[in-house]
Amino acid sequence: MPHGHAGQPGHTAWQGAHAYELAVLMEELERARTSAGCVRLTGEPWVGKTRLALRLARAAAHQGWTVACGRAARGGGGRPFHALVDALDDRLAAADPAVLGRLGAVRLRVLAQVFPALGGMPPAGLGDIDVHAVARAVRAVLEQLAGRRGLLLVLDDAHRAGGEVAEFTEHLLRRPPDAPVLTVLVHRGGGPAARRLASLAHADGAVRHLALRPLPREAAAALLPAGLGPLHRELILRDGAGVPGLLRALSDGAAPDAGGVPHSSLELACGPSPLPPTAQALDLGVLSPLARRAVAAAAAAGDPFTPEEVAGTALLSVEEALRAVDELHSEGIVQPGPRAGWFRFCRPAVRALVYQTAGAAALRAARKRAPDAAAHAGTATAVLTALLESAAPPTAREAEFLEAQARATVFAQPARAARAARRAAECPGAPPGVRLLLCQALVLSGRPAEALAEYARLWPRQETDQALAQAAVWAEAAVWRARALRLLGARAQARRVLRAVPAEGRAAIPAAQAELAALLLESGRPARGAALTAARRAVRCVPPSDVAAHGHALALLAAAHAAQGAAGTAREVAGEAGPLLSGLGREGAAPVVEAWRWLGEASAGGDGRRARRFFQRGFDLALHHGQGHLLGPLARGLAGACLESGDPAAASAHARFAAAEFDRLTAYDSAAAAQDFLESVERAAQKNSESDRCVPLSAREREIAMLIGPGLTNQQIAARMDISIKTVETYMGRIFKKLGARSRAQVVFLLSADPVAGRNS
Repeated sequence: MPHGHAGQPGHTAWQGAHAYELAVLMEELERARTSAGCVRLTGEPWVGKTRLALRLARAAAHQGWTVACGRAARGGGGRPFHALVDALDDRLAAADPAVLGRLGAVRLRVLAQVFPALGGMPPAGLGDIDVHAVARAVRAVLEQLAGRRGLLLVLDDAHRAGGEVAEFTEHLLRRPPDAPVLTVLVHRGGGPAARRLASLAHADGAVRHLALRPLPREAAAALLPAGLGPLHRELILRDGAGVPGLLRALSDGAAPDAGGVPHSSLELACGPSPLPPTAQALDLGVLSPLARRAVAAAAAAGDPFTPEEVAGTALLSVEEALRAVDELHSEGIVQPGPRAGWFRFCRPAVRALVYQTAGAAALRAARKRAPDAAAHAGTATAVLTALLESAAPPTAREAEFLEAQARATVFAQPARAARAARRAAECPGAPPGVRLLLCQALVLSGRPAEALAEYARLWPRQETDQALAQAAVWAEAAVWRARALRLLGARAQARRVLRAVPAEGRAAIPAAQAELAALLLESGRPARGAALTAARRAVRCVPPSDVAAHGHALALLAAAHAAQGAAGTAREVAGEAGPLLSGLGREGAAPVVEAWRWLGEASAGGDGRRARRFFQRGFDLALHHGQGHLLGPLARGLAGACLESGDPAAASAHARFAAAEFDRLTAYDSAAAAQDFLESVERAAQKNSESDRCVPLSAREREIAMLIGPGLTNQQIAARMDISIKTVETYMGRIFKKLGARSRAQVVFLLSADPVAGRNS
């Protein structure tokens, strides 16, 4: 991998990715010494199939194997047997004449129809070529090239190859080469060619299928460059979803302080790309020109999209758009959507990256060529995208539309909602409610200081402006202004804001009581009794039909009981709130993500594992929805729960994230407290690490631990050592505890990086 910028992960990290799959391929290579074999290596785009195949090729060449690698034609077209020609033509051109002579004149005439090295001119189509005769002749070529050392034949992008390559593979399965030959077919999962390759089977199990899957979090994190901010790092891990190519595109060239404001997962799927401009473009060279044009139009249309929308943006006929979408499906870039006739990108980050590099240009070009094409049959997504990309002030009707879109997405996509509300406020005569909506979106996305600056301009108008003077509007604005002040540590000022709300306003907005309870809980011991009273009042104010608000109020009540030392009552109330919140689902929980924080607080100090689950759920939801205002408090709670449950390494990581987030929010008091907490956690982690190092592995434990490296399962380790699975599991528990490891990959890393950890006692 090229070293693109400072802090990029080293060669070792990339070499460690998919180590288990490489070990399996090496096993197949060794097996092929005695019996020719075939492997299908499959996976989604950019997951690392080609890179892994090249690593196999280098390892095979190092062991003395003859290696021939070819790939199907990129961008469509290509001659018959293109992948085989790409792999073998140079070998044939350099072959000893005696080797060619052993093929015989008949086979050479057949091969000359396909391979330029033998003097033939490859035809444009199959025409009169006898595919079976070519397959038989190529099998003889493989036997001659393999000799005694062996031949590795790698055919990449096999899903793009013609049907003749599948027929050739079927021939090899029926009549395996009488030589050490391993054929590796590398392909994606979509399209008819891939389905035909997937159907390959043999009674003797000659085809080994190896599905390359996204990397687990720890392995994915090892690929990221140093110097990324904690928030940006989390966003890349979330959006990259363990796919190495996406991780590279999202992180390459990124500035250390990029990603200062979080974006939600949903913002990747439609509208302008929220990714930093430093993100690297994806390689779309495998696509035909028609498909590249269509994928840019699809990225502009948003997720999900229809072929008709693609046709309208790219100015293609519907038939051309359908052909292009079929190609994108066969390449594993898009998949059928939630409704008949709709499609969506397989990975939202792919959509965002394509939009950033080509989709925005496609949308602008469509508006220039045909102004009505930008509307994509009037879908709200496309209209919103066009308005956000436009530099002209919105009309009154457009501002109304922008405000409606911002209100609908303020909890699930707060960063984009803030942008939409700000654009709506640019309309002359925009109502003050639009500015209040902007403030709410700024608070949710983690920009409380900006929100307070807006509130400072709006607050004096609440007595004179009729729209602002309404009790419900005033109370809701007070809730979010108080939230902004609470985030910045100005709790006394936040309490004054809430208590200034008239009683009828607090009754109309139950969230005002919930916000007061949260504020009092954060204020410490003197306010605990008041917090319990406010939490009880919040439960009474919530309508029974509002499940989300009821669950939130109960979570606050549970935390208030825990703060008073009533652990049993806290557990009972939390047990009532948990199912309500879990039943909301990810999208339904967006307005009450903070409730998971209070459930965690209710369990902390007595049940660290349970508290950790609650805090983790809240953190994941806040990250998914881009609610940056909650990431710091949730990360700090998660750090405390990890420390309580005996995982100081994880506690240290979460504490570092929390300190960085409070610093980003410019919450000075909270940032200082978070920094002090981080230092105490790191001292505990260091003490735990030193304690662990005093307990080396026994000889038997080390013997079992070393078997983890090749990727063996507990069952395989038990079989190899002739012991029971239960015994292996017992040893694994001891190994993990002594090394302080949380995963099998970490065990391997610790043993390789620290010889003391694995020293026999």
